[in-house]
Order: sequence, then C-alpha cells, then structure tokens
Amino acid sequence: MTIAKRPLRVAMAAASFAACGAWAQVDSDLQKKLSNPIADIVTLPFQWTTNFNAGPFEKPQYTLNIQPVYPIKIGGGWSLINRAIVPLLSNPAVLPGQDRKDGLGDITYEGFFAPSPGEGGWIWGVGPAMIMRTATDDRLGAGKWSLGPAAVALKETGPWTVGALATQVWSFAGDDNQPNVNAFTLQPIVSYRLDSKQSLGYVGILTADWEQKRSSQRWTVPLGVSYSLLVRPEGFVPMNFVVGAGYNVIRPDNASDWFVRFQVNFVLPK
Repeated sequence: MTIAKRPLRVAMAAASFAACGAWAQVDSDLQKKLSNPIADIVTLPFQWTTNFNAGPFEKPQYTLNIQPVYPIKIGGGWSLINRAIVPLLSNPAVLPGQDRKDGLGDITYEGFFAPSPGEGGWIWGVGPAMIMRTATDDRLGAGKWSLGPAAVALKETGPWTVGALATQVWSFAGDDNQPNVNAFTLQPIVSYRLDSKQSLGYVGILTADWEQKRSSQRWTVPLGVSYSLLVRPEGFVPMNFVVGAGYNVIRPDNASDWFVRFQVNFVLPK
C-alpha cells in the first residue's frame, strides 16, 4: 500500500464505522417504537398463538391475530392511534361428537388519543375500545357488541420499556341468549433491549371475566417470555420477528395451560 492510499482507506473505514453506528441508532429507536403500542409508526403484525390442552378434551386451540396499527395526526400535538385485532380462530370441540370449528372471531377496535411524548417522560393515551359481533359461529365469539374505555401508559428508561395497556368492556347489544360481557384485560409492557436489533420481553395478557361468580373461574394470568429480532431485508420494509412461550399460572377450568407464540411485524411507510 502506498502512503497516499493509506489516508483514503482510513477515511473510508471511518465513514463505514460512522454509518454502522448511525444505522444502529436508527434500529435502536425503531425497537423502542415497536415496544410502544401507541408509537407514531404504521405496523402490520401477524401473530400466531397455539394454546395447548384447551377445552374439556384438552385439545390445542389456534389463533392468528392480524393487528394493524395506523396513527393519525389530529393537531395540537395530539395523535389518534388506531389499533385493530382481527382474529382467525380454530377452536376444539366442547361437546362429544363435535368437530373443530374454524373461522373469524369478534374483531376488536381500540383508538388511543395520545399527546406527543415529552423527553424522558411518560407516554400515554386514552380512548374507546369496541368488540364487534363479527364471529362466523357462536363458538368463535361472544355473540355481543361490547364497548368501554382503554388506556395505555409506559416509560422508556435506558434499555427498558415498562408500562401497561388496559381495557374494560361491557356488552350493550347482541344475542339475548348469550351471556352478557363484562371483561377486563391488562397487557403488561416489559421490554429489555439487548442491542440495536434484539430484545427480551414479557408475553401474555391478563384477563378477568367479571360475570363469573366464582373467583377461581374469573381470572387468567399468564407468565411468559419472548425474544424479538429486528431485520432489514434488502429492498423491503423492516420486519420484526417475535417468538415466545408462557404458562397460565391462574386459569379457569378447561382453559389452556401452556401457550407458544410467533409473530412477524411489518413496519410500513406512512
């Protein structure tokens, strides 16, 4: 190597190192947003869950949730974060002689009005949650229209993101022959970023059915862990892969015990 070429190669190496550092920061910021359910990004997650030993015959139950998120700026530093959950279900038999039932479940909409987050402060949003009577079979949904409040709050500290998303809904219309809905959900948000592309987190949603008179049948409390990997395929949008597993430490009779989950999340341009 000539003396004249040496500074050029050093400069190129320095530029490459700086570019890698810049991309690492971009990926780290995107990971933060992916841990935030009301972040200002458009995402399209597909989440597959297998619940083992469900129902009286202890058969697996399968769920594919399509969960698009679309934020809209509404002025004054506020945004409306639109979230939907479209469940495609495969439920096992609950009576002798029944077949497995596949189809669409009840679609959920959540809309969070959220202010622009301050530096280092709490990120929060509030709004309505609605569960629509869209199930293609009585065994795949509640048979009711339900409505109530939703709220989310979280804080980012170093590599940690910690918070929770909660909803409470009551039925107001639907099939009079079906039980009323009075349901609470709490989704803990716990994420620890290992580096710019990888993170660990909590997986699972706590639920309470207040219509159940016996406390042993009211709560489902899962305990699980997930691993997340952010990738950037050349010529394609960023993708986030999540795998996780957990155990329902508290659950009603005939509810699943173990579950595994796989999710791919597409980060789309706005």
